[in-house]
Amino acid sequence: MKIAAFSVRPDEKQYFDTFANVYKVELQINRSGFTAGDIESVKGCEAMLVCDGMCDLSAPVLEKLAAEGVKYIGFRTIGYNSVDLEAAKRLGIRVAHSGYSPYSVANYTVMLMLMCIRKALYVMMRSHTADYSLGPICGREMQNMTVGIIGTGRIGKAVIKNLSGFGCKIIAYDPYPAKDLENVEYVTLDELYAKSDIISLHTFLSDETYHMINKDSIAKMKDGVILINAARGALVDTKNLIEAVESGKVKKYVTDFANETVAGREGILRVRMNLSVQTVSMMTLLLITITSYLSLSRILLSHLTLHFSQIRLCLTWLSLQLRVLCSLQPVKTHH
Repeated sequence: MKIAAFSVRPDEKQYFDTFANVYKVELQINRSGFTAGDIESVKGCEAMLVCDGMCDLSAPVLEKLAAEGVKYIGFRTIGYNSVDLEAAKRLGIRVAHSGYSPYSVANYTVMLMLMCIRKALYVMMRSHTADYSLGPICGREMQNMTVGIIGTGRIGKAVIKNLSGFGCKIIAYDPYPAKDLENVEYVTLDELYAKSDIISLHTFLSDETYHMINKDSIAKMKDGVILINAARGALVDTKNLIEAVESGKVKKYVTDFANETVAGREGILRVRMNLSVQTVSMMTLLLITITSYLSLSRILLSHLTLHFSQIRLCLTWLSLQLRVLCSLQPVKTHH
């Protein structure tokens, strides 16, 4: 069997080589994502491996793939929005997708919560300017907070189990409540919005959940709510979110994906990120104040004023952060 693999990172290749040998298959490795222009390269392949958001598997493309003999398409991501499932079914192409380790995502989610309530990113920023004053960095304690979990599948359950040891009140919403969960109270979605200090998203993406976090749902939340999204980027209406962050309604928003073109007060930001939960670390926390990198610059300038003696250290830190922010490109709006 011959398989074409696309969007293969250098660190993944060793695993592809290992399993190709184990299962006695021939692998065709491609670093780039799959496009309609790559049809010729899959000739002779029965299967393809792709990543959601890095491939074009629309109906016309699937028809060409079927004509070339492709029978299977496997996504190495949990998302599979890039494929036209109706067309795949009609053409007899089987589609599968991957799942993430629930505890990998759950542990990451709780880390993000703790970093938010203890202002870890802000503390690290100040430490780079040798500012160790305590006043502005006082945080909150988890046991005094209510955490709302939207979606109690495998990952949502793992998050609830992780949170159980922190002493916080845990509430949850799911159309199909789990029967084997302890330390959690199921409530309506509106109740969850109204009562939660932290809201963590762990639901799937569908027509019903697309942009479920929008202007109306945000209005039902507590002032200063913290939003965690380690699920799917399109669950959140980014334009409405930015307005909520700027107004202070949403105190912090942390995610590991932001791939929409959004309009903000400073103009239009194109956020081009495609990062998996396993590979993202502190870099995504720069989205914790997603308004724009101009706001970040104002913070840095204030530190430079207060700590002129540390200017060299500040500039070193700034240069490192700008490398991370290279995907945030301001585009002038046209009136």
